[in-house]
Amino acid sequence: MTLSCPRCHTPFVVRRRRAQTTATAIGGVAGAIQGASCAIADTKDSSDPLCVVAGAILGGLIGGAAGCAAGSVIGAPIDAVLPDSFRCQACGHVFDANRNDPVLI
Repeated sequence: MTLSCPRCHTPFVVRRRRAQTTATAIGGVAGAIQGASCAIADTKDSSDPLCVVAGAILGGLIGGAAGCAAGSVIGAPIDAVLPDSFRCQACGHVFDANRNDPVLI
């Protein structure tokens, strides 16, 4: 089934993914903060300050990546139930695919 815009009838329709984008951003920031703080706590006993800085950077990168992945997985099912989940790229109309529209049948 090809999805088309109910207003202008073009097939240039994209999914909005609002919850997935938001959850990915929040998860990335939270994961980076958590990863960096855990790495700093683990390397605090080290006498070399370069180890502390390198551990914080690597911990932040790994934690941020893990947080982004988790946020993306959490946000995807939320987007499935949100209304107005599609946007036409031609005219900008926002609509929901789960309604009885003769264009979509």
